[in-house]
Amino acid sequence: MEPHTKTASNPARSNDCFVGLLEVCELRDKDYTSHLSVDERAKYMSLRGQRRKEEWLAGRLAAKYLFLNRLEMSQESLSQRWKPTLSKLTSESLGVFSPWMYQKIEVVSNEAPPRLVWCGAERPERISLSHAGGVSCASMAFGAPTSIDLETSIPRNEAFYRNTFTEVEREWVTRGADGELSRSNWFFTLLWALKESALKLGWLKQASIWNLPRIEIDGLQGFNHIGPIWRGSKMDDAFVVCTARVKEESRVMQVQVAVTGTCNFVLTVMNPLIGAVN
Repeated sequence: MEPHTKTASNPARSNDCFVGLLEVCELRDKDYTSHLSVDERAKYMSLRGQRRKEEWLAGRLAAKYLFLNRLEMSQESLSQRWKPTLSKLTSESLGVFSPWMYQKIEVVSNEAPPRLVWCGAERPERISLSHAGGVSCASMAFGAPTSIDLETSIPRNEAFYRNTFTEVEREWVTRGADGELSRSNWFFTLLWALKESALKLGWLKQASIWNLPRIEIDGLQGFNHIGPIWRGSKMDDAFVVCTARVKEESRVMQVQVAVTGTCNFVLTVMNPLIGAVN
């Protein structure tokens, strides 16, 4: 897939953003509970269902890897323009760091947003987690809150589209889908992922998934920039970066969003712009 990237002129509150993507199948040949803290291991054991456990574990490992890998990088590599860097993780890449190092970094998720604690001290990095379809992901950024969401693109019934998306959003999809059903499903999934990302920023008055139909994504750049992603077969680092508005009742938040994915997945990263919350 050829990169199709456009960066907004307004700076986001933080520039460096790292994303780790890990398929749960990478964890099935080894017991990775040794990479968890005592509290994390207790939480893992309390989860019901093997798939739920695998996705939960993969998300934490992705976040821990991003932190440990960042410690190994030059701190002078801060980017001047916001664009996430994607790392597709494997069991081999996880093995770069020893289990005890993973144990020392804890993902505390008993409140929103989740936090990182390293050797008993809270870290300033902002993290976000998501999972879908046997794939987990994490983002790590500096400064401003940054949220991530991963969704699978699947067809849904007409009532879902009618009740979940505003007239503005439905018209946006209709204009670009050009009657192609799979394309329409993908772009509705994109809007849903952006609503989820906005929810995770903690800005919305009604911070619940049941209130997502009341949120409107508006001003998102056109299909010429985002469109080519939905045809892809592999997730890659060719994020499309653009701006959008998140509306809830009379409130508006200006955000930068980064989008990548495949024909089956949509991955979004969201970052609020300076002075853009009304």
